[in-house]
Amino acid sequence: MWDGVLGGRWYIIGVLGASEVRENQVAREVGAQQVESGSRPGNEPSLSTLQQHARILAMSSVFAELNDGELRALARRMRTVPLAAGETLRLGTHGGDLVIFLASGACEGAILDATGKVVLSRRPAPGDLLILPVPRTGDRYVTSIHGLTDATLLTLDRDGLLEALGTDVEKIGTGLDKLWEQELAAADAAQAQEAWRAAAPLVAFFSAKGGSGVTTLAVNTAASLASRYPRQVLLIDLSEPFGHAALFADLIATGSVASASKAPPADFTKNLRGAIVNHRSGLGVLPATLRPEESDLLNADLTSRTLDIVAPGQRVVLVDLGTSLAEASLVVVERAQCLVIVVPAEIAAMTDARRALAVFRDIMGVPDSRIEIVLNLRTPHSPLDRAAIESVLGKQISVTVGFDGSKPEEATLAGALVMQRDPSSLVARGAADIARLIGANLKLKL
Repeated sequence: MWDGVLGGRWYIIGVLGASEVRENQVAREVGAQQVESGSRPGNEPSLSTLQQHARILAMSSVFAELNDGELRALARRMRTVPLAAGETLRLGTHGGDLVIFLASGACEGAILDATGKVVLSRRPAPGDLLILPVPRTGDRYVTSIHGLTDATLLTLDRDGLLEALGTDVEKIGTGLDKLWEQELAAADAAQAQEAWRAAAPLVAFFSAKGGSGVTTLAVNTAASLASRYPRQVLLIDLSEPFGHAALFADLIATGSVASASKAPPADFTKNLRGAIVNHRSGLGVLPATLRPEESDLLNADLTSRTLDIVAPGQRVVLVDLGTSLAEASLVVVERAQCLVIVVPAEIAAMTDARRALAVFRDIMGVPDSRIEIVLNLRTPHSPLDRAAIESVLGKQISVTVGFDGSKPEEATLAGALVMQRDPSSLVARGAADIARLIGANLKLKL
């Protein structure tokens, strides 16, 4: 929580030392004279410039909920910092307070460890917020921004935020704190995955009926696996058009598979990895889409390329398919070593699950040994008993998750996973059972 005090968690753009400048780079200082204050510049920006800056702010997940007046007030306080091609700006951990956006051009943001090795890099698109690791790490990481072409950065500092938003700055501060924590977790994850280069096995979560609790179970199961393999468990949210895995994990999604595909082919891998947001439990989440209209971009080829890129370095990759049987989901089903089908004890859900099983078994040729049925009791008293459900599906139930009332929703509102908020709850225990089932199938040590 910021408590109205924004200092101590921010960055100043400093100058690279001569030994840190590569041959084709130009060291330059963006000093206090350019970015030390967020108060209104002497010359009021033009209306078109103001609108452009407001649009950039609205594109950010942190600032998107602000009203038009607040966005315009912030836009007036944004400062322009030019970045020439070949220039590199290093971000220090003391002094000025900055939020940085890429307004135009192309640049690459990189996180380096104490030895100077690049741990994480990404190439933002114009309008993107350049996320920085928190300064609490001291000398653990260094962040730099390198101009690939002539580019323009827009900055906001603490004074500008306070002047524009007043006491409402708290909600923005909370969002920025989450982003910085996620960025630090991403750097930690990159280092952990560097030591493990084998490609991870794939587990798909599917439900034939919406509202079955498949996302809740997928997220908590992934977190349970991550407790054994921190920073090496990835959950891909392929539940289109509305995926909620990041929301349930209290993460701020900053990119997606679909948005990464819009970048030039050479940037796809970096942008895809940069779209992974990391939870403090050690779990990573990769949204497939951020907006419903992005669903059209998902296809079999994009999904296959995504799996090929993200699987190395992970111990296990889980995919939340939701109720989708689109081509992107079918690729996952074909490649999955384990297919977890979540069914609630409802007659309509039983009928739909039986039809889906017929597709998987008879049409796609998925071996019965790869399919696991999870019964999720969504009501306190089910009209169907276990034997009746197994008879309808023609397959035994592997795990039963008991009715847990409103605990999953309460955990989400509290910004925590069920297994963290209440490890003894029925959903948490059910997720742990599913994790053990997956571990046994994939021969993982749990």
